[in-house]
Formats: sequence, C-alpha cells, structure tokens
Amino acid sequence: MKHLFALTVLAVAVAGCGQKNSPTDATVEAVPESARPANIVTLTPENLKHMELQTEPVGIGDLGMTVKAAGRVSANLNKTAKVTSTLEGRLTRLNFDLNDRVKAGDVLGLVESPELLGKPLELKTPIDGVIIERHATTGELVDKARTIYTISAPDELWVIADVKERDIAAVKSGQEATFTVLAYPNEPFHGKVVLTANQVESQTRTLEARIVANNADGRLKPGMFADVAITTTILNGVLIVSDSALQTDGDEQTVFVSLGDGKFEQRIVKRGEEQPGKVRILAGLKAGEKVVTDGSFILKSEMLKSEFGED
Repeated sequence: MKHLFALTVLAVAVAGCGQKNSPTDATVEAVPESARPANIVTLTPENLKHMELQTEPVGIGDLGMTVKAAGRVSANLNKTAKVTSTLEGRLTRLNFDLNDRVKAGDVLGLVESPELLGKPLELKTPIDGVIIERHATTGELVDKARTIYTISAPDELWVIADVKERDIAAVKSGQEATFTVLAYPNEPFHGKVVLTANQVESQTRTLEARIVANNADGRLKPGMFADVAITTTILNGVLIVSDSALQTDGDEQTVFVSLGDGKFEQRIVKRGEEQPGKVRILAGLKAGEKVVTDGSFILKSEMLKSEFGED
C-alpha cells in the first residue's frame, strides 16, 4: 500500500509538470477587425506590386517666404537707346532692320540735309545691342524729334512686378525673385529686385518693383506677362515635405507615413508656411520619417474600404 500511494503521488506530480511546460493546443486568437487601429493601412506584398506608391523622407531645410505679384517683361532701359537725326532732312539709306544685332559706332542710315551741302549725315548706334524698333523707311523726311531706330541689349531684361499695397513693406532691393511666363509655364526664371517705386498707382493700388533678369539665351521677350514670386524671408532649418504628400480631410491636413512591412499610418499634421512645391510642417512628423508623395489616394481608398467592412 505504501508503494502504491507513492506511485500515485508521483504520477500526479509528473502530469502537473507536463501540463505547465508544454504548449496548449489552443491557437493564438487573431486581433479582431474592430480592434485594429483605424489609422493604419496594411498592404500585402502582392498589393504593393500593383500599386504605384512613392515615398520621400521628411527633410530639414530652408524655406523661402514669398510675395506673389503679376508682372511684365520689359526692355532694360539702362541698356536701351533711341537713334534720331540731329538735322532735318531726307532718309536716303537704312542699313539695318528689326532683330539685327549692331555694335556701337555702326552706321545705321544716311540723312541728306541742306545744312551739310551735299555731305550725308551718318546715323550711328551709341551702344551694342539688337534693333527692337524701326520707325522709318528710306525716302522719308525726318526732323530732330523723329525716332528712327530703338536699340536694346537683350541679354539682360527687366521684369516689372506690380506689388499689392499690403505687401509693399516686405519687398526690398536685393531680394531674390523667380517668375514664369506663358511661353514656358513649367520653367522658372530667376532675377533680383533692384528698385522699388516711390508712388502707389492710384487705380490698382500697387507699387512697381523692378527685377533684373538674365536673358543670355534670348527666350524672354519684352511685353511678355509674368507671374512673379519675390523671396522676402528665409526660414532656416525647418521640417519640409512635398506639398503632394498632404491631403485634406475635412478641416485637417493628413499624410500617410510608411511604417515598413506594408504598413502605412494616416497621421494628422499641422502645416505652416509654404513655397511652390514645398510645405513646412509644424507638428505631426519627425525628420527622416518617410511619407507617401504619390499614390496616397490609393491608401485612403483602402482605409475607407476597411471602415465599411469591404474586402
């Protein structure tokens, strides 16, 4: 009987130890759909293959604050000259036409005047440049007030920006400016503010700001309209993302942050100042985090499917 009792106790103890150390037969229960975070979208590797998603890291950089204004391209009047006759007479020859390039001292035409006793008056160009206007023809009678040619150096032009009255205090000489024209809508040109007018135009309530722009390639033409952005302040070392990463959700701005392994988190952010293509982020993101810049609408669609219980 003693031996039987001891064997019984030993058997019970062994059975208890076996239950404690061996895994249970029950499987781990999956997290129910309702318990998953509502702001997380999970894509399978197969999903990712067929989706065109692009991401970029949140960066730290400089952001230029700008004042926008309508403008127009103009000849540089500091490099423009008008050619007139110093005597009354008849034009007997014109040697150049529109768009011809001339050098200082070139004889543009001849004028016969009674005052010179048969010797023609030579009309010479005072500067290097291109003929942008011609106002006479051979054989015409001209006087001292008549402009025959206008010559301008095309390699450096002006852009005259009409700055709104509320923005006048922010615009100063020396500031950088960019502008686009209809002929090249996706290509920014660059210049610098060199002068601001001292009088506000009474009808439009704007002030003219003169911008000098390089035109060595000759693509800009006087008379073109321009959309101008003048950089008035530079914010250094701020969080920046591409504006394509932001989505509007009601009154909030959101982005999708890549968490890796096909997971993306929709996150509310606070946006700050912006410049073309870039936005400052005041809250909601950290430097280095990857945000979706292309295809975020697909993630939003997937999130809506989950909210409505669709597969």
